[in-house]
Amino acid sequence: MKYKLIDLQRDVRIAIDENMVSTALLGEGDIDTLGLNEIILSKIVDAARAVCEAAPTHMLGRGEPFAESIKWKHARGIGMGSIHLPDDFMRLITFQMSDWSRAVTTAISEDSPQYALQCSRYPGISGNPQNPVVAITVQPIGLVLEFYGCSAGDAAFVRRARYLPYPRVEHGETDLPERLRTSIVYYTAYLTALSVGNNELASSMLNQSKEYMK
Repeated sequence: MKYKLIDLQRDVRIAIDENMVSTALLGEGDIDTLGLNEIILSKIVDAARAVCEAAPTHMLGRGEPFAESIKWKHARGIGMGSIHLPDDFMRLITFQMSDWSRAVTTAISEDSPQYALQCSRYPGISGNPQNPVVAITVQPIGLVLEFYGCSAGDAAFVRRARYLPYPRVEHGETDLPERLRTSIVYYTAYLTALSVGNNELASSMLNQSKEYMK
């Protein structure tokens, strides 16, 4: 859902004001209102990224579709396939091939011990339709999603593939998962408090951000 930065900025100020524990809360004798508002605006995207990377999958929303084309390692619909991910890919939401028994929401990395097992020549060691595995790898073309594996042959197709893009600002707005909005507001307040040296407020804001992430 798209939100105006000025509205998010207002809500961060409200969160800060409601948690004032002293008259010198943010050192506002040294930082005027305009300067504080600029700090808040500069922290929103960083806060959104941090919260979205840490949040449970069910709070990420629908995200965006991907998987326009698949490359197969051996034969079409058999074994391992790969998909070049969009440039703004931040996090996998869900991926499932047509012959898989379940969707995968968490991808492994190339340095995971489980990744090395995907090249095993022994049956049942690598991912399969009953126990699928998805990995995010770094290739010369960019990020690539590798999935293990399929057995349906030419009948195999992508049942669902959604990802969460990096947050960005366009025309004074940013697109955020609706269920994470409040957590992002408090995380922005946390980063703002850190930037002006108020560790007590920062700790309070971080704890509240985590509570709204559950």
